[in-house]
Amino acid sequence: MHFKRRVLSFITAVLYIIVLFSSGISVTGQNENPSATHPPRPVLDENHPVNVMDVRPDTWVAIDGLGRTLSGYNEVGPKREDRFVGLFYWTWHGSHAKSTVPRNVQQLLDSLTPEEAEKAKNDFKHPVWERKTGYHFWNEPIFGYYSTNDKYVLRKHAEMLADAGVDVVIFDNTNGSFLWQDSYTALMETWSEARQQGVHTPQFAFMLNFSAQATTAEMLVNIYRDIYQQEKFKDLWFYWDGKPFIMAHEKALNPNNQLHAEILEFFTFRNNDPSYFTKTEDAKPNSWGWLSTYPQCKYNVDENGNVEQMTVGVAQNATTTKLTAMNGKNVLGRSYGHDGYYYTYTYRGKEIVVNSDIPNSKLYGINLQQQFDYAIENDPKFIFVTGWNEWVAIRFEEWGGVPNGMADQFNDEYSRDIEPSKGDLKDHYYYQLVENIRRYKGVSKPEEIDAYKKIDIFGDLSQWDDIASFNHYIKNTWERNDRGYLTKTYKNDTMRNDIRRAKVAFDENNIYFYVETVDNLTPHTDPAWMRLFIDTMPATEDSKDWEEIEFVVNRRNPTKSVTYLERSKGGWDWEVVQEVRYSVKDNVLQIEIPRKALGLDDTDAPVFNFKWSDNMQEDGDILDFYVNGDVAPGGRFMFHFNTKPVVITDKETEKEGSIQPLVIVSIVTAVAVAAVAIAAIIIVKKLRTGNRTNA
Repeated sequence: MHFKRRVLSFITAVLYIIVLFSSGISVTGQNENPSATHPPRPVLDENHPVNVMDVRPDTWVAIDGLGRTLSGYNEVGPKREDRFVGLFYWTWHGSHAKSTVPRNVQQLLDSLTPEEAEKAKNDFKHPVWERKTGYHFWNEPIFGYYSTNDKYVLRKHAEMLADAGVDVVIFDNTNGSFLWQDSYTALMETWSEARQQGVHTPQFAFMLNFSAQATTAEMLVNIYRDIYQQEKFKDLWFYWDGKPFIMAHEKALNPNNQLHAEILEFFTFRNNDPSYFTKTEDAKPNSWGWLSTYPQCKYNVDENGNVEQMTVGVAQNATTTKLTAMNGKNVLGRSYGHDGYYYTYTYRGKEIVVNSDIPNSKLYGINLQQQFDYAIENDPKFIFVTGWNEWVAIRFEEWGGVPNGMADQFNDEYSRDIEPSKGDLKDHYYYQLVENIRRYKGVSKPEEIDAYKKIDIFGDLSQWDDIASFNHYIKNTWERNDRGYLTKTYKNDTMRNDIRRAKVAFDENNIYFYVETVDNLTPHTDPAWMRLFIDTMPATEDSKDWEEIEFVVNRRNPTKSVTYLERSKGGWDWEVVQEVRYSVKDNVLQIEIPRKALGLDDTDAPVFNFKWSDNMQEDGDILDFYVNGDVAPGGRFMFHFNTKPVVITDKETEKEGSIQPLVIVSIVTAVAVAAVAIAAIIIVKKLRTGNRTNA
């Protein structure tokens, strides 16, 4: 029996090692701690509001303003919990707003003829600049020239980045010793509260100076004392290798200093590499990048070729060989593509080929897409995206050899922010970010919906108890009364009916819609009251719709007994299809729509997209969905109603290539397990034979 136990122990050990290798966990070197491969994140227990409210943004659908459709589970497969996206984030607008009058470079140039604008680009003394230096905006953000102390904006950011699937925002504190404490505190307070209202906000981390400086040590001490030592906002800390993460040069600290030694032990450090041009083979150990030219550097590649981190940038203030200002020559702007790069997508039955020569190329994110493609191909554990909301750059008489130089931002083409703008770029880059995060990380599998049921919309609400919910955050649009950059004050009190969940049921004749708000609904006579938008069909070359949406209910205010289903005649121009019945009971609105009126009477199980909006202020402007009233879900997102099960086909699996390696590993593992089992049987038989002989 003693020998049998040894054999079984040996088999167990071998099997354990096989399982470790098959799951991608290293058993040697620095990664011996599993947290090095699977960094622990703060666990939200089952009673946390994020889990109770169960909002699932990665199951939502959208078509952006360029006609690009977001991928879903069929296309990208299941969510991978071991992949992370970080987004560069600027908290400096709280400080800058107190001393800067906003000046918009794109608007200034648009006020000139194209020829005159080209002259002004590098003429420091051109009249259009009015002798103003200091910070200039490349264009106006969708939320105005805001301060990062404005909690209305910070809450909007929380939702947008949660909806996109961003795991962590990384604050830019690379200049001097500026931490902008009032802004990061406002953000952490706002995001902590947002989590109590169902928003799975990103975590946070800091990036400090690009070398080991005295200011680096000063900032590390201040951050540690203000946040980490006091365990403030602990649920928002981002962890890597089992510790809170920071991008900073640890050599700035003195290990013989007790406090410094404590900080060195507390954090996982990655040294931030300032260069856009670092080659993979030249990258220093324990370094991470923040922005690279194509093809981007791969940081911390292990002996098996696994990459820890890569960057993705919207644009780079660089040529292919050197750093330059964004208004210099041969800059790698939003439209840049290396070596004839292009991508394609299908819209309204046509294949759209996107390259640097396409009209309005600045809208399409060619530079961003090529970098995302390369990063996803190399599949690092972490992708660092630059960036979200830098917005401003100082106008110098000369910078980097460029007259009238603006280093990091200039105009629509030569800028690197993803946050939507009021200019031509709108929200195109936001949905491009969402799409690529889904391609990289996968998405949650949509639940199968059992919603075949006849509903009496004037009956008891308990009829809906067994129908699945489409959940949304509460308290989305905070009352706003804050100062932005000098001369700007922003007010918004449009939050009215706070939408918390929606449901859909159907039978052979009707589709029933249910929407529930936090408090009792306001009167149906209110303007822009509780509108229901419905998208029933893929857009074709001759289809008529508003932003891919064919139908709306309640665009015209209801009477006491009926409301109006309308269909788009093209854009925000609607015609009545028919009157439909509705009911209101306290905080629940129900609407009954004949399937035939929606063109959904020719199928057993209807499939469509829908969303709710209350108190829209700018009819016909879809960007209003980010700013005013309440929208569920936000922006261009829509809930997807489909009672059919969702599966990934073999063809789709092969195309994405994300599951295929696991299949190979599983086969290898199975063969190995079988071999060990056979060996065990042989050994045990020999032992038994030996025992019988000795007996």
